[in-house]
Amino acid sequence: MKSDPANTLKQSSRTRSSILPRACLRRYFPAILLTISLSPFPLTLGCHSAKGLLGAANAAQGTVTDIAIGSTARLTSVKRLGVNLSVQDFYDSGQMLRNLVSRNPGFEGATWQSIIRCKRVTVTSCTDGNQYDTWPADFIKGASFEFITGPSKGIHGTVLSSTKSAATNPNLGITLNFANPGRNPTAGDFVLVRIDKPGDPIAGWWADPAKNGATFSTETSDLSPKTPGKQALRITAAGPGQTATLHSYFDTYGHDRSFVQLRGPYNLTFRAKSVGGGNTFSVSVSRLATSIGNETLLGARPISLTQQWKDYSLSFNASENGKMIGPVDLAFSVSGANILLDDVALEAPPSKNNNTAFRDEVVETLRTLHPGVLRSMDSGTSFGSSIDNMLASAFARKRTGSSLLSTTQEDIPMGLHDFLQLCQVLGTEPWYSMPAGTSPQEAKNLIEYLAGSPTTPYGAKRAASGQSAPWTSVFPIIHLELGNEQWNGLSFYGASIYDAAAFGQRASDVYAAARSSTSYNPAKFDLILGSWAVVPWWTKEQLSNSAHYDSVAVAPYLFNEFNDASSNEAIFGPMFAEPEMIDSLPSGFMAQQLKAAREGSPPAKLAIYEVNLSTTQGSVPQAALDSVIPSLGAGLALADHMLLMMRDLGVTTQAVFGLSQYSNGFKNPNSPGSSLSIPLWGIVVDMGGNTNLRRPQFLAEQLANEAILPNMVGTTLTGANPTWRQNLSTNDKVSLDHAHLLQTFAFADGIHHSLIVFNLSRDRALPITFSGPNAPAGSVAFSQLTAAKITDTNELKENVTITKKSLDNFQPKAPYSLPPFSMNVFKWDTSGNTRH
Repeated sequence: MKSDPANTLKQSSRTRSSILPRACLRRYFPAILLTISLSPFPLTLGCHSAKGLLGAANAAQGTVTDIAIGSTARLTSVKRLGVNLSVQDFYDSGQMLRNLVSRNPGFEGATWQSIIRCKRVTVTSCTDGNQYDTWPADFIKGASFEFITGPSKGIHGTVLSSTKSAATNPNLGITLNFANPGRNPTAGDFVLVRIDKPGDPIAGWWADPAKNGATFSTETSDLSPKTPGKQALRITAAGPGQTATLHSYFDTYGHDRSFVQLRGPYNLTFRAKSVGGGNTFSVSVSRLATSIGNETLLGARPISLTQQWKDYSLSFNASENGKMIGPVDLAFSVSGANILLDDVALEAPPSKNNNTAFRDEVVETLRTLHPGVLRSMDSGTSFGSSIDNMLASAFARKRTGSSLLSTTQEDIPMGLHDFLQLCQVLGTEPWYSMPAGTSPQEAKNLIEYLAGSPTTPYGAKRAASGQSAPWTSVFPIIHLELGNEQWNGLSFYGASIYDAAAFGQRASDVYAAARSSTSYNPAKFDLILGSWAVVPWWTKEQLSNSAHYDSVAVAPYLFNEFNDASSNEAIFGPMFAEPEMIDSLPSGFMAQQLKAAREGSPPAKLAIYEVNLSTTQGSVPQAALDSVIPSLGAGLALADHMLLMMRDLGVTTQAVFGLSQYSNGFKNPNSPGSSLSIPLWGIVVDMGGNTNLRRPQFLAEQLANEAILPNMVGTTLTGANPTWRQNLSTNDKVSLDHAHLLQTFAFADGIHHSLIVFNLSRDRALPITFSGPNAPAGSVAFSQLTAAKITDTNELKENVTITKKSLDNFQPKAPYSLPPFSMNVFKWDTSGNTRH
């Protein structure tokens, strides 16, 4: 049983800080990484030695940069910048679902699906090479297994036993034992194991220690005729003095911040029946340990049961004002009764503009961001799932595990139907990261679900969920990716095929099956291979061993290591130079990734599955992390990076990581015992909590999306075009001879035009003028993202904002001054009408 964690809950066993840095693992695999050598960028040096602020009124000749707006599209079918939905949780900004009891609301069992690489083999065994495996003996006894790569591909059967190797060889992991398959397995090949693990219905819940012999157990036969699930919870507490209390906690980050303030009507629903003893139990909802004591939201309510399953609904109104901070506790208390309980939901009713499974505040936040693509990679909870489980309703969805370093999983994954419905409401393209163990047949079934007629088996599943028309009729394109970061076996052990050639071959098998479906339309799908951003060789190896793909996606994170916080220049000089270094130079690893993608057979489109800062290690103190990582400067660097990849590399499908996640761990190698945190990776502080604040990364992407139009046109900069020399920095080893202070990105759609201009100077305003037949003139809508200080954040209050104004009678040849560290958007129509 789990003890009451109301005063100590902060994060579950699933935390971002428990895995290795997502951006790049350069330090773990130095032998195969490429050295980036920089050569001078052949652009004109400007007057970067000028000091102080320079206003438009006194701009001297030769200090002004002219921006000529082109009329020819250099990139078409441009889409807005996207975002990763991130992971649903119960403690911080990841509380995204309408049902606040989302961990295991149907009391379902688990299923385990893991990918194991055989380091040693016999004709009847496969031994894993990870000595840190934590599975006990026979943890997967009875599992089905299938070799999915290499010469062993196709060997399958049942695991007769699984044993630990520590006693005989401490350098090896578990051993799978099976009957003689008729041919010898090969060392180095990957094997997929799958097993259902029913039971443990209170996983994802907290139970007080039961008194006097009361118990919690699994019920699989006496189920409500209305439940879609396979399990219910049996609470036995009818004996003398027996009591049992079950809790679901949420909003448990701590006592300084709330991420879900309850306002308006809420409904608590569940199914229950009496199976002995008294016929009553009680239920309550409270917020605990706030600054003014406990808050009663739903007072202890006695529930009268019958001997038949019945659906119950309790309503209450809440009016929290941002001051109620502490964990919310939903409690079922049983004494003198035996009951069955199932299918619990605590949620606000659907609103007029939101019929999805997600909270209104989450949907409105995403509407403001207006992403072009929304990626679903439910970190950890979906990695061991099957396609059928992802299509099941929340009350029937099983908890799924994959890691060989764990034996428990307490959360169900977010459902695929719920995700697609959210994309439909937002008008955004879905990007679904399939479980790495997805089989060729499952991929074929998924295509039928997404594109098939309602008369097909999986089209009928879709229709039964409320979507009769194929999803391909809703979206212009659906992005499908096999697994998440398959190169990253260190972070996702048990859910990755961490060999470039082997993964390429497996993806080819899966995607060939997808394309073989009679429902498949190549114009409606984008089949993606995930690759390793800092290792273009990995991309080449995957593509040369694969087929049937459309795109290859990488995650080019920024500012991974933070060692020098001595000045703003020491911090933001390299942070602002890094995007240009890796995106715009032929020697940059992203330029090399584009080259590798184009050399594939067939050539692959390049996409970005994740991007953000990834400042997970270094030697700076906590104060520097708090002021820099969620700063205005960080937001500008991220947006500039994404737009450079669009302009210079032609990348149109990109997704920031991620919408949610308040903070994570930071590793200081000089202080191994220190406990530092980074305000990453979420681009919001909270959504409907006690602040409802958005980080500058969010605001910069929001502003970019307001400007992006279907065609990207060129710009030509003449005049000053100032640069700075970025000497080698200990912050992520950034060096660039001629880093540009001004970066420009222009878009057009018929008579509609827009221009994004970054002034990346840390200390001075820069004047600009405009030229060309499509230069802004007359009535121009102007938006700007800046702040008083480059280190301003929105963590506690709104210091960084987007400001908007109308520039009437705009004169393109009159110098216009851009403040330092700013993102500036001009929008105009060539008809002379004002854009908004």
